Amino acid sequence: MYKRTASLFFVFCLLIGIAFTRLIIIIEGGYNTASVRGHSVSVSVSESRGMIYDCKLRPLVNCENESFVAVKPSLRSFENVKEKIPEQFKSNVLNEISGGRIAVFKSASVISNTDAVSFSAVKRYSDDGLCVHTVGYIDSDKKGVSGVEKYYDNLLSGESGSLKIVCDVDAHANALEGEKLKIQSDNYNSRAGVALTVDRDIQKICEDALKEYGIEKGAAVVLDVKTSQIRAIASIPEFSQNEPARSLNDASSPFINRAITPYAVGSIFKVVVSAAALESGIDSNTQFNCKGNIEVGSRIFNCHKNTGHGVMNLYSATANSCNPYFINLALMTGKEKICEMAESFGLGKQIELCDGWFAPGGALPDAASLVSPQDLANLAFGQGKLLASPLQMAAVYAAIANSGVYRAPSLMQSVTDKNRIEIMRAELPANRRIMSESTAEIIKKTLLETVENGSGRAAKPDNLKIAGKTATAQSGEFDENKNEIVRTWFCGFFPYENPEYSVAIIKEDGNGGAADCAPVFKCIAEKISQM
Repeated sequence: MYKRTASLFFVFCLLIGIAFTRLIIIIEGGYNTASVRGHSVSVSVSESRGMIYDCKLRPLVNCENESFVAVKPSLRSFENVKEKIPEQFKSNVLNEISGGRIAVFKSASVISNTDAVSFSAVKRYSDDGLCVHTVGYIDSDKKGVSGVEKYYDNLLSGESGSLKIVCDVDAHANALEGEKLKIQSDNYNSRAGVALTVDRDIQKICEDALKEYGIEKGAAVVLDVKTSQIRAIASIPEFSQNEPARSLNDASSPFINRAITPYAVGSIFKVVVSAAALESGIDSNTQFNCKGNIEVGSRIFNCHKNTGHGVMNLYSATANSCNPYFINLALMTGKEKICEMAESFGLGKQIELCDGWFAPGGALPDAASLVSPQDLANLAFGQGKLLASPLQMAAVYAAIANSGVYRAPSLMQSVTDKNRIEIMRAELPANRRIMSESTAEIIKKTLLETVENGSGRAAKPDNLKIAGKTATAQSGEFDENKNEIVRTWFCGFFPYENPEYSVAIIKEDGNGGAADCAPVFKCIAEKISQM
C-alpha cells in the first residue's frame, strides 16, 4: 500500500514539473510562434449580395471589378512596397499600418509576397449601367431602396457574402514575419439571384436611341408580343446608382421612372376607339367628311388640318390622325363600349411588375363620368381625364399585334441558385381575347397605312415592314412663356407580317410625335432586327 502511494506521488510530482517547465518556456518566448498561430487581424474589404440577371442570365449588376492592394500591418512591409503605393494613398496607408491595421488602397499593381497582396472586388453598379430605374439601388447599409433591389431585398440580401484580408499576428499583435496575407471569401459574389425578362441588348439599343435622338426626358418600352414580357424599359434621364445623392436636387427629376409614369396619350388611343367601333358592328369603310372641325353640343373641335381632310374612312382617318372622324366614330359607338374596351386593354389598372411592385394604373374615366357628348369627344382622341404609361400603351399595341389577345406585362422571370440553375419560374399573367382576330387585322392594316402613307412615315425602316401610330397630346401644363407643354408619342410593332415586338416611345416636352418619336422607333426596330 505504501509503495503504491509513493509511486502515485512521484508521478504527480513529475507531471507538475513538466507543466512548470513548459510554462517557463512559454514565458521566455520559446513557444511564442506555435502558441499564437490562432491570433490574427482582419479587414473586410468588400460585401456582395445576390445577382440580378437579364432573361439570358447575363448580369445587370456586379459587371465590373476593381483592383486593390492590401499591405501587412508592418513598417517593414510598408518600406518594402511604398514605391508601388500611389502618392495620394501613402499617408493613409502609413496611418493604418502604424495603428496595427491592414492597409488597403486602390491599385492595378499585381503583388503577391509576404508584405502585400493584390485582389479584385466586384463593383455592384457600373457608372454607365443599364436599366438603372428597374434595377434600383442600395443604401450604405446594403438595403434595397428602389426597383428590384428593394422588392427582392430579402432574397438578394439572403445571398450576401463578404471578402476579407487576414493577417496572422503574435500575442502582441505584431504581424508574423514570413507569413502571407490571406484572402478569405464567404459566399462572396454568389451567382444566386433573380432573372428578369429584360434583354440586355435590347435595353441598350433603347437607351442609346433615346440619347441619340435628343430625348432629354422620356422613355421607351419594348414588349414581347406573344408573352408581353418586358424586353426593355428605359427612362431618361438616369440617376447614378453609385452616387444617388447627386441627383436629389436635379430639376429634371432623374429618379422618376417615366416608363411607368402615366401621361396624356393623345391619338395613340384611337386604336381603342377603332376596336370598340368594329366590335360593335361599325364597318371600317364608314365615311365622314372632315371639313376642318366638328361641332359637338356647344363646342367646336378642330382638326389639325384647318382646311379639313375631306371624306375619310377608318384607314385614311387613322393614317392622317383626323380628330373629327374619330369624334364622330366615338359618338356612333357610344361611351359604354369605348370605356369597356379601354378597360379590357388594361388601361386604368395597375401592372404588377414583380412581387409587391405595382406600376401605376393611370386614369381611365368610366362611362358614368362622361356626362356630356363633349366629354366623349375628348376621349375619342385620347384627351380629357385619360392617362396611361408607356408600359400600358406598349401592352395595348401588343394585344393588337397578337391578333386581339391581351396579356399584362411582366418583369420577373425566375430565381436562380449559386450554379445559375433556375429553381423557381414566374408564371405569366393570364391572357384573354379582347377582340376578334378580324378586328385586330383591320386595325393592324390601319396602322400599316399610317406608316406607309400617313403621319408615321418617319418610323419606317428601310428594310422592315412595321405598323404604328403617332400622337401629340396636350398636357395641361405650361412653360415659363405660357406655351402648353405637349407629350409626344409613337407606338407600334414589328415585323408587320409576324409581329415579335411592341414598342412605345414618349418624349415629355416635345413638338410632335412624327418628328420626336417616330425616328427613335425606326432606330430601335432596325437595330433589334439586326441582332
